[in-house]
Amino acid sequence: MNLMVLGGGQNVGASCYFLKLGKSNILLDAGIGIDKEGLVFTPNLHALKTSPFINSLSQIDEIFISHAHLDHVGYLTHVATESTQANTYMTAVTKALTKYQLYDRVYSNANARELERLATKSVLDRIISVTYAKTIKFRNYSATFFPAGHIPGAMMILFEYRNSKILYTGDYSIANSPLTSGCFDFSGFKIDTMIMCGLHSKHSSYAKNQNGIYKTIEKIYKQIFLGRSVSCQVNQLTKGVEFLKLLNDFNQQDILIYVDKNLLNVIEKLEIPILHENVRLYNSATVSDAPHICITSKKVTKSKYYNMNIDFSLHVDFSEIKNFVTKINARHVYIVHCEKPFSLNDHDIEQAVMRESDCRSQFIFIDNQEIYRL
Repeated sequence: MNLMVLGGGQNVGASCYFLKLGKSNILLDAGIGIDKEGLVFTPNLHALKTSPFINSLSQIDEIFISHAHLDHVGYLTHVATESTQANTYMTAVTKALTKYQLYDRVYSNANARELERLATKSVLDRIISVTYAKTIKFRNYSATFFPAGHIPGAMMILFEYRNSKILYTGDYSIANSPLTSGCFDFSGFKIDTMIMCGLHSKHSSYAKNQNGIYKTIEKIYKQIFLGRSVSCQVNQLTKGVEFLKLLNDFNQQDILIYVDKNLLNVIEKLEIPILHENVRLYNSATVSDAPHICITSKKVTKSKYYNMNIDFSLHVDFSEIKNFVTKINARHVYIVHCEKPFSLNDHDIEQAVMRESDCRSQFIFIDNQEIYRL
């Protein structure tokens, strides 16, 4: 059993992990990243092709996608096109969101290159939808899928190979959110190895501000009370859906809420019943003169709006990570998708749990292109 990180090791973006179980070659996620200059970066597939394991992506047997954020799925079209023998597995909700992000938005332009469009559509049409708690038996291992929380459709994958249990978490959440419940409780599963996306595993000082988003909503409705319309720009469409759900929960006076086409498409893909009578499609020419709220993926430049950038974390904080790894208590925890410490005073998750008397976990912070035998 071997693990190789192709992207998204001790950094965020371009998550892609090669897992070898005997003769089976597996890819976990296939994302893109964007650096500080706004340039897109991708997994290092060349490193895999020149590794001891394979020399062509045609030797990949299966691809598993944990969820539909672009840092985990944005490079799927390229990877799956090269992986001619591989099937791709994800939940039905993730498939719908992936199709929207990689096809519907990209190829809505009639001038899009036809061959590229057809190739992308072919890849997405071949995706196999899986359901939670379902086990699929492959050549020499089995995979079972569990809810991960985080966003709708996100899944964790439990691999069983010979006498070993290997859990890939993807991004996950423990607490319930407006759109999804927390992740599955693996207590008693006796996990041997965990490959954990641990964004805040080196941030002992980080704790989520649970009331932050509610203060933001309070500020929005205060502006409405003062007679001003508010434009809310969201940086991720799934966050926009969650934000709309919260706004509606606190909308006591049926204030009109306009959403742009991108957000409306995601709501329809998720089939979430949050389109109340007060929710309308945003069109700058037909919006009401009365104070209202706009939720858009791009900033509204009209002067009559009070502009706000809406952002809140869908990731677990340090305390939640500690509770999670302590409960699972895997023998080996390989931490990926991990940002560097915020400050010199921050310690990592290994330092936080090493004094726990019943902790048996060994932590490995695995970086890009590193290879470990599990």
